[in-house]
Amino acid sequence: MSSVLPDTANPATLLSKRFRPDKIPDLSGRVALVTGGSAGIGYWDAAALAHHNATVHIVSANPDHGKEAEADIAEALKQSGSKGSIKWHQLDLMHLKKVDEWVKGFANEVDRLDILIANAGIGQAPFGMTDDGLERHFEVNNLAHYVIVLRLLDLMKKTARFAPPTTVRIVMQSSEMHRFAPKGQFASKEEINEPGDGVQLYGRTKLGLIVFARELVRRKLQDSPNPILAISVHPGMVDTEVQKAWGETYGVLGTIVDKLSRLAGKSAEEGAEASLWAATSTDISVDNWKDYQGKYYTEPYGKPDQETNQAKDATVATNFWKLCADLTQEILGERLE
Repeated sequence: MSSVLPDTANPATLLSKRFRPDKIPDLSGRVALVTGGSAGIGYWDAAALAHHNATVHIVSANPDHGKEAEADIAEALKQSGSKGSIKWHQLDLMHLKKVDEWVKGFANEVDRLDILIANAGIGQAPFGMTDDGLERHFEVNNLAHYVIVLRLLDLMKKTARFAPPTTVRIVMQSSEMHRFAPKGQFASKEEINEPGDGVQLYGRTKLGLIVFARELVRRKLQDSPNPILAISVHPGMVDTEVQKAWGETYGVLGTIVDKLSRLAGKSAEEGAEASLWAATSTDISVDNWKDYQGKYYTEPYGKPDQETNQAKDATVATNFWKLCADLTQEILGERLE
């Protein structure tokens, strides 16, 4: 009787298709990078990859969280007998020069990179500016990942030459919150820096990750003889510390939304299933990988092309790429594109 009962009582999970960690193949010899891997969804992404024998690197800004996550996952690996490993790197994504310096060093530190999960991000927090003079949601959630992905792309292309076909993958942790993005088109720095509502600012960056994946495919991955997949996903409504941003932005009403969404939402471990599916599923293979390339999915094994028309707009995607390239020139003194 118990075998037919669901293994969760979380409504959001019961309504979603699943990709349980036991479906992850053996990842021995493979290397993964998870941004924001010390807490929430990113923690469970990293833990699952390492449990299946990958060498996993995680980055986050908070040293207490990072060291604790590294120690906790390492102990779990020891207890399970896994051959995987975990290493934490301190990195503040609000400072683009530091991001660039770190990622260039990381590219020289490792000899391969099979999986990159762009997970780190600021949630529905209030408007704020970084020391680089940019709205903080955009710099952390979008621009920093733009630099990380482009700096690591050559390493991933090298990896794809000898890795099992279609197993080198880039996953953008997007969200259905992209539906709340404002009407802008990533047209300028001034547009990005316009003060706004926390939900809209967060939603715009999740829109950015969808168009980034698609534009990355169009500009960098389309003609590669050894496929690298770029896929964006929605983790579902998830109970993580990011939810606290509701209260920070909207006071009492936001706190109510926070509590209700936690009650109905997935656990962080369940929320990691969509990104783990995109990063590791063997159901995405040599025979069908083109069907998944550059697509956005709201759940594992979901139906593609369900994003908003704004997220499908080629002008929005082109503007996003140009804006990121312009800002790397301005801040780093080098145009990345």
